[in-house]
Amino acid sequence: VLELETGTTEGVLAAIEEIGRRVHREQSAETLAATVREGLEQVRARAAGLPRRRVLIVVGMDPLYVAGSGSYLDELLTIAGGENVAARTAAPYQLLSMEAALERLPEVIVDTSDNRAGAARGRVLGDWQRWPFLPAVRQQRVYFVDPTALSIPGPRLPAMAELLARFVHPEVFGEAPPQAFAALGAAVGQ
Repeated sequence: VLELETGTTEGVLAAIEEIGRRVHREQSAETLAATVREGLEQVRARAAGLPRRRVLIVVGMDPLYVAGSGSYLDELLTIAGGENVAARTAAPYQLLSMEAALERLPEVIVDTSDNRAGAARGRVLGDWQRWPFLPAVRQQRVYFVDPTALSIPGPRLPAMAELLARFVHPEVFGEAPPQAFAALGAAVGQ
């Protein structure tokens, strides 16, 4: 059994390289890690200089849990040109009151909280429409995504960063295709 730290992008890259060493595929692992790094840098370069839109990434509801500072989702969001409204939380995944989330006035909401079959997917307001004062609701920038599309860090990190960039800056990255909201196998054309 090998325990690996995959809570950050650097942790994921180190895990890829460690697995490569353990299975005597160092070169393949180093190549894969370099490809992932390059993919992340490509997204970062495209998002450089764009306005930093305020984003709330929901990972759980009832109670509300959000991706905070120190999480790979926070890192990917920064790469994608977003500003995490929960960046000052004490933990990578933080319990947050709904009031605290609402007062931060997110311009984009990415909701990965529902993994049930038949759950809402796509650019829909869902229960968030109860708060029409939110910029994300007014601008219809609420995205319901299957959790597996964003919750399993690994070699798909660049695709995950690009998906977030499509939510934050569709004017540059293009709108997310319908399959991007689906489960892992179909996410971001994978």
